[in-house]
Amino acid sequence: MKKGEVCVLTCAPEYAYGASGSPPKIPPNATLQFEIEMLDWKLEDLSPDKKNGILRHIITKGSGFDSPNDGALVTVELEGKLQADGKVFDTRTVTFNLGEGSDHNICEGVERALEKFLKGEKSRLIIKPKYAFKTKGNQELGVPPDATVEYEVTLTNFEKAKDSWQMDGAENLDNAKIFKEKGTNYFKESKYQLAIKMYKKVVSLLDDLANNTIEPEEIRAKAKELLTSAHLNLALVYLKVTPVHHFEAREHATKALKFDENNVKGLFRRGQASLGLGEAEAALRDFQKVVELEPQNKAAANQLIVCRATIQKQKQKEKQLYANMFDKFAKHDSEVTDREDKS
Repeated sequence: MKKGEVCVLTCAPEYAYGASGSPPKIPPNATLQFEIEMLDWKLEDLSPDKKNGILRHIITKGSGFDSPNDGALVTVELEGKLQADGKVFDTRTVTFNLGEGSDHNICEGVERALEKFLKGEKSRLIIKPKYAFKTKGNQELGVPPDATVEYEVTLTNFEKAKDSWQMDGAENLDNAKIFKEKGTNYFKESKYQLAIKMYKKVVSLLDDLANNTIEPEEIRAKAKELLTSAHLNLALVYLKVTPVHHFEAREHATKALKFDENNVKGLFRRGQASLGLGEAEAALRDFQKVVELEPQNKAAANQLIVCRATIQKQKQKEKQLYANMFDKFAKHDSEVTDREDKS
């Protein structure tokens, strides 16, 4: 039915109340007629904030009970078009790991929706800019800024990603290495959000493993080494993204330094983050430590100059602030004294 449509439905007994009827109004084996008007309907809202950012209409139901999880290898057939004029901008079959769709020009809304699909499901999705291509649009696909898009998506196949608890220590290590390599490749391509996601997966896989005394020492040592590297890389990426996330960068650098307090990269990146947060004295201590460990480190030596200059400026501002406050208090006291003398 369409919105506003009125129809009469005739229901045979087997699709109504059957041989029992519904006494006293409906006798046994009664054929019924219903007049129905379709006033309105709502599509299923799959958006996290439930503000209709991702709407789904199932065209063909899928089979089974499982849906893809983050990291699952999915194969989908899709057609994307602009809601404004119906122009088709994307038609293809594509295989990718769920969570890395942006590397394949798959928008966030499609990925989030796929987490609710069953195998073989075909659905129409209406995706607002927040979960589509946002304010930038997608020049490669020909999607303008702030465009609402529609997709027809069929999930033809998928293979779920294993959770960490489903794997032993060696498997978790192997997967962590894969994610680290992916993160590094995404970083080199300036795909910083994907790099962050991959490095965080390394942390998620290895955080408990590094301190799990049940695991062999060799496994724990390798886990700590990979964890240190992941935290250092996260600190670096957070210093690169726009806007810069200094707090997160400092947090991850500090976590790396818990494994090795003399890690030069950790000290340097924490110093950069602290300087970005306006905490020049904390940054100074880290850069001084770097120079102690590596006297020839010119980058750290230059940062020391920046820190000292920043601290000097801060002290001058504080001095000026206190001077202004003193002048105001002195003026106030003078005015009070004058009034008292006159009275």
